[in-house]
Amino acid sequence: MDSAQLLLLLLYAGVILALFFKRVKPVHAFGIGGLLLVFSGQLSAAELLSTLTTPSLLILFVLMILAGALQARLGLAQRLDRWTQDARPQSFFLRVLPITALLSSVLNNTAVVALFMGPVRQWAIRQRLAPSTFLMPLAFAATLGGMLTVIGTSTNLVLNGLLEENGLRILHSSDYLIPGMLVVVGGVFAMVILADKVLPKRRVDSHEKSREYTVETRVIPGSLYAGRTVQEAGLRQVHGLYLVEIAREDRLIAPVSPTEMLEAGDRLFFAGALDAVRELTQSNSGLALPQEELTQGAASSALVEVMIPPGSDLVGAQVRASQFRQRFDAAIVAVHRRGERMQGRIGNMRLEAGDLLLVIAGSRHAELMGESSHLYSLSSQAPLAPLSSWNKLVLSLATAFLTIAYALDWLDFLATLIGLAAVLARVGWLGWNDVKKSLDWELMVVLMCALGFSKALMGSGLIQMAFEQIPKGAIQSPWLWLMLIFGLTTLLTNLMTNVAAVALMFPLVAICLSEQTEISAIQGFLALAFGASNAFLTPFGYQTNLMVMGPGGYHSRDYLTFGAWMTAVYSVLVLAYLYFLSA
Repeated sequence: MDSAQLLLLLLYAGVILALFFKRVKPVHAFGIGGLLLVFSGQLSAAELLSTLTTPSLLILFVLMILAGALQARLGLAQRLDRWTQDARPQSFFLRVLPITALLSSVLNNTAVVALFMGPVRQWAIRQRLAPSTFLMPLAFAATLGGMLTVIGTSTNLVLNGLLEENGLRILHSSDYLIPGMLVVVGGVFAMVILADKVLPKRRVDSHEKSREYTVETRVIPGSLYAGRTVQEAGLRQVHGLYLVEIAREDRLIAPVSPTEMLEAGDRLFFAGALDAVRELTQSNSGLALPQEELTQGAASSALVEVMIPPGSDLVGAQVRASQFRQRFDAAIVAVHRRGERMQGRIGNMRLEAGDLLLVIAGSRHAELMGESSHLYSLSSQAPLAPLSSWNKLVLSLATAFLTIAYALDWLDFLATLIGLAAVLARVGWLGWNDVKKSLDWELMVVLMCALGFSKALMGSGLIQMAFEQIPKGAIQSPWLWLMLIFGLTTLLTNLMTNVAAVALMFPLVAICLSEQTEISAIQGFLALAFGASNAFLTPFGYQTNLMVMGPGGYHSRDYLTFGAWMTAVYSVLVLAYLYFLSA
């Protein structure tokens, strides 16, 4: 092993180790790794940037833009709400999970879950059922549906990008269809049977409000509370909220004694349910909420719950430095994280993916939310104004022409998508704001650097050297090799991310297939693709898992418990299909 190979191996190992630390974002691990690849001479800057121009990744980027533009315009959430209004739990599963899977086969999985998460939660609340019974199956159905087509999930397109970079045959939707249908049908059937029995019943009442938050308030100078004890001021409990701690300059007072004397400027932290928080914000109690210029109108403003999705630029930001007020015309009054209410000063908190925020919304909040992908509302959003008759005709005729042109092989898939984007722009359904909102720049950096690492590894000879160290005949059965590929990828995707799992495993699989001639390329790369989406065991394995964690009130053990059943069903179906291919 020469010095260049050793350096590449160290860089590769460093990225893998960094991905195991949840506080290190994948974009930072891969981004720094990609820079070091260029600076160390392993790849030129042009070679690294060229990885983003493979047709499969360009298709991914255009699909992200189209999915973001269409989801708000089609009113899918409102249609789902009407369709399931009178459904019972079992029929609700049978209606919602298949349609979620089908939509996820052509739209971005994260967008589909974001679209349906609010309506599903609100349906459960209206039925006096636990949202926790329904939200995890919703996320898992989106994951399953992504495996129906080559465009259903970013990992399938990333894998095709890697195959194109290395001159290998790409996979098509026809390769995914049968195993994808197996896991969708089997997975949905398993969730219908198991969800009610295995998932926790963390109920909320019919007023949707049992989730607890910690709310920060401040004693206004000159108010009747200053100079009185907690008991005299009647603040031991107020509107059903319990006073848990007082912050006075740099001193924290907890637990709070009834005889504690209040001072002007004291920050009082109350804990309680959402309906109690609403009462406090609407009262004139002499306690100020954060960002008074907005919250002083709380009595006439909406108090709404929003969620920070994975990939948001708010992740890791301190609230006071995030410009949240200016960006979303809203003030954060409380934060809820992974089933726990967050304590302490809101301005000092660092936000994380999956956090639920209770915000007082200003007049422009809904408009600004509609232009951003960095914050999702848990309330159903009204669809935008319908198209005029002329624009409907233009859209219908153009879509029909593009479909026929693609079917007759006059246009390739990328050209068809670009044509559709042009039509949507013409009728007013796609604008520059949609492009900015839909493109995930962090994902682009991850993909670029991940493909760069795979390209460098494939050309370095390191993987071939590693396989030469395996004794001849150590693993004789091709079937065992397939199980090993699928199992290792499943492990990585639950510990890291699906894109990272595909990128890190691809060189190993490619060399394995060149050495094991009894395994077809389709078998090996399908094992890799399906293993990368076998992400049901942790909240961090797939973005949609983390999205439902807060709204569902889940803990990590809930994913392990229910996810173990889903992993078993999924694995048996996929491995059985791969075995059938080898027969």
